[in-house]
Amino acid sequence: MKSLQILLLLVSTLVGRQGYAQRHIKGQTAVSFTAGVVDNFPKFSSPHAPGSGYMGALDYVWYRKNERYWKASVSYMRKYYDAQTLAKPLVEQYWLSMDYVPRGFFTTHRWLYIAPTAGLYVGYESVNRNQSNLSEGVIQNKSTASIGPQLGLEAEVYVGPSLAIVGGITERYIPFSEVSKFRTTGYIGIRYCFFR
Repeated sequence: MKSLQILLLLVSTLVGRQGYAQRHIKGQTAVSFTAGVVDNFPKFSSPHAPGSGYMGALDYVWYRKNERYWKASVSYMRKYYDAQTLAKPLVEQYWLSMDYVPRGFFTTHRWLYIAPTAGLYVGYESVNRNQSNLSEGVIQNKSTASIGPQLGLEAEVYVGPSLAIVGGITERYIPFSEVSKFRTTGYIGIRYCFFR
């Protein structure tokens, strides 16, 4: 526990050396590139193993009020499933989403922000690229459009005046999915802010 406190103190002195009161103000915009995992940590030694899942996203952020922002995202997700046949079922999802991020926790020098996210997504789920190769019928090959809510938690750690490491977790409810009604994604990436 003591080593964790020392580590946090060191990080705060390195990253939070200067205060930037102009962050997260009305009219500011930002762009993020993120990558992550789906539902659980995949086996990086075998990226196509059952249960392995990956995602990537591009976000556009704009601040309508101080410390509150909207985030529009385009994302791609893929996950492999287990099957008795040699070919592993593949699920791919393409999403457009819109999240509102209310005022959350932030440090005095504004180098760390943590806030909940809530939004809606619309997209398309491709199951096995519409190819039927599963004789046991565990996973169907029907692709479908989908729409639903999502909730999450997002954090930003500023490593420069305009550059932040962003990370978070999002839970989606997918009512029309042939495979899974819930999808959890964890992500990390880079956010660059534009000041006005």
